[in-house]
Amino acid sequence: MAGKKTRRSPPNGAAAARNGKQAAVPDSPHGASVESRIQASYGELPESERRIADLILEFPGEMAAYSATELAELSGGSKAAVTRLVQRIGFANYDEARRAARDAQSWGSPLYLMQRETKKSGFSARVREHIEQDLQNISFTLEGLRADAFNEMVAAICKARRVFLLGYRNSHYLAGYARWQIIQGRGDVYLLPAAGETIAEEIADFSAEDLLIVIGFRRRLPQVPQAMAAAAAAGTRILYITDRAAKPSPHATWTIPCGVRGMDFFDRYAAAMSLLHFLCVAVMEKLGAGGRGRLQHIEKLHEDLHDFD
Repeated sequence: MAGKKTRRSPPNGAAAARNGKQAAVPDSPHGASVESRIQASYGELPESERRIADLILEFPGEMAAYSATELAELSGGSKAAVTRLVQRIGFANYDEARRAARDAQSWGSPLYLMQRETKKSGFSARVREHIEQDLQNISFTLEGLRADAFNEMVAAICKARRVFLLGYRNSHYLAGYARWQIIQGRGDVYLLPAAGETIAEEIADFSAEDLLIVIGFRRRLPQVPQAMAAAAAAGTRILYITDRAAKPSPHATWTIPCGVRGMDFFDRYAAAMSLLHFLCVAVMEKLGAGGRGRLQHIEKLHEDLHDFD
């Protein structure tokens, strides 16, 4: 009796699909992701298409980099099988599926930014590459600032009745950092959303005297443009700090695009931190004696309250 033909074990995403379980996958704003479509049909795939599906599930970003012929060669399948697979999961052709993969990369999904083969280099070379990538992003971000617009932003932060900083996911801790710097020199600076709270209650009181600083790096939640629209409707001016891939917001008074990409599958925020530091230092300088007086009072309270060792 002939033995059964063996094949390599499917990757985790394929295993989850085979067991009838959806693996956690990013939902693209443009519709169902490539791998979620494959997982939905995985149990019905013939062996010729399953080999290709296994490769895509493990490294979905490969679709953005390779042609159908190249993907077939990498997976040990055929170009015809690639075509049948993408049509089976709902795409008109391979080019449409590849555009979906590229959209996911632009959107910032680490899964789609992960490469099947990474460049091998020594530790010292990796350190140099890491520094150079951050320096490039910092240079792009800061050298792209216009002095007149930057001075307007600084003045707005100093003069606003209240300053709100809004951020979700990775952008939330960046918004928190900026708030902590600005509040050293002026009061009424708030971070949104607060833990366990929604933001409608805060936006209800927005006015033209307030300022909203939105930190909106990919991957952005739908609440970001919705909050910006509501704030703009109240007459609130908006400073929008985002990444280069973001679409322009019609609600932003000022927009600063930051460099966040590099050669890795995680985005880089050194440029964002450098920008926020640069902005907050300028705010403290603009506040002048009033800002210094507040900072002196805060330091005296730290001593009285024994806040630090």
